[in-house]
Amino acid sequence: MEKSSESLEMYLETMYLLDLTAGKIRCVDIAKQMHVSKPSVNKAVNVLKEQGYLTQETYGNVHLTEAGRNKAMKIYERHTILSCYLEEFLNISHETAENDACKMEHILSEETFETIKKIVKESQQ
Repeated sequence: MEKSSESLEMYLETMYLLDLTAGKIRCVDIAKQMHVSKPSVNKAVNVLKEQGYLTQETYGNVHLTEAGRNKAMKIYERHTILSCYLEEFLNISHETAENDACKMEHILSEETFETIKKIVKESQQ
């Protein structure tokens, strides 16, 4: 992903979660979930389509491509691992851990994330 990748990653993650929970991805639901305007969603959808992460029915639902689903799953994994780490290891409140993980998932290096992931996974065994 190129410019504004944090924002686009948030859109992908939201679409992935909508697909999991509702079984469909509608622009109106993305806008509602992310507290953004429908034109903002349409702009992001168009960029993500150009990047090969989405397809869209004419005036209809959005669908993650295989590449889009894989990218979204990685973003969501980062979020869940970081949130778990903050809560379980640093005793951060759930709400704060969720908010901080949402910000951290986009900026941490792969090396730092993999180290945190290893710590979390080892603690769950």
